[in-house]
Amino acid sequence: FDRLLWRRMILYALPLVIVGIAAVVNQLIGIPMLIEFLPGSIEENHDQAGIYSAAAKIAVLMNLFTQAFNYAAEPFFFRNAERSDSKYIYAQVGQAFAIVGSLVFLGIMLYLDIIQFFLGKDFRTGLGVVPLLLLAYLFLGLYYNFSIWYKLADRTIFGAYIATGGAIITLGLNILLIQNPVVAYYGPAWAALACYFFMAMASYWTGQRHYPIHYPMQKIFTYILLAVIAYGLSLWTKPMYQDHIWLKMLGNTGILLLYLFGLFQLEKKWAMRVLQSFKRS
Repeated sequence: FDRLLWRRMILYALPLVIVGIAAVVNQLIGIPMLIEFLPGSIEENHDQAGIYSAAAKIAVLMNLFTQAFNYAAEPFFFRNAERSDSKYIYAQVGQAFAIVGSLVFLGIMLYLDIIQFFLGKDFRTGLGVVPLLLLAYLFLGLYYNFSIWYKLADRTIFGAYIATGGAIITLGLNILLIQNPVVAYYGPAWAALACYFFMAMASYWTGQRHYPIHYPMQKIFTYILLAVIAYGLSLWTKPMYQDHIWLKMLGNTGILLLYLFGLFQLEKKWAMRVLQSFKRS
């Protein structure tokens, strides 16, 4: 029995247990808190929680993408940790994730009028939470990118601090917002967005101090902002189509192609450089 090795393992792993517990709180606490803190009767609260839960299933598409990325990226990060250009690679992965995540957000929102038919008619009133949850899970994926530093640097205690802060934000905002009749079941969605944005930014800022990786933050936020603007454009053009859903989908496809063209113009040289580096490796 190697006591020194055991101590190192515990010091590394125990904060990650706290990270895992906080993740469970952040992912699952919204619906129980809706039932507990909504101002209606218990039956009404269950109905509202059911509407939120049904709409949230659409946003699970983004969550599945971020979780799949996390399972694939973490071994990749560790496998390349000894490379001289490892930090450059991590920055490129973060940028690529932001591009794909923004496309997932925009693709779901532009075709939500079709995707909504996977829900029963009585549950479609909750679709307003979908863009909030999609953005929340996009920032969760960025958190997975930015948080790798404390695992590589054996500073997992920072992960515990950040995850605990995120859980406090989740609990506090849920209690504050759900009881507001104007916000109601939008509360957990806003809380998730605030929580994951905080965790992503806290991981980035602490990482820049202790294990600097030069992520192209301006570009990352540009991709997200342009996706939100493109979604806003689709909302602005919505009254033009009235009840003609297929005309609306055609118009939204044009918006998506315009966004793709803009991305291509912005990152044509970068994409070619990344493809060439992967071919060499």
